[in-house]
Amino acid sequence: MTSRHLERKYIELQHAIAENGGVQCSQLPECFFPEDEPNLYLRRKLIAVAKEVCDDCPVKARCFDYALSAGMVGIWGGTTAEERQKLRSN
Repeated sequence: MTSRHLERKYIELQHAIAENGGVQCSQLPECFFPEDEPNLYLRRKLIAVAKEVCDDCPVKARCFDYALSAGMVGIWGGTTAEERQKLRSN
């Protein structure tokens, strides 16, 4: 995938976010980037909260598409980086 294609996907995601008046995940960055949390129990709780927020997000599909294409870390479109890696592998 070219960097131009990724840039276009990112811009489309940003437009969708703006059209919807923002997204809740921007208010909870610790939930959406839990990789550095050393406590496994707390990390799992943070991931669960993030996925719950994603469930109601109007830009979930675009978010997922961008993260899958760009190889992002963190929770994007209701999936972890590991879950997206598995999908890319299949």
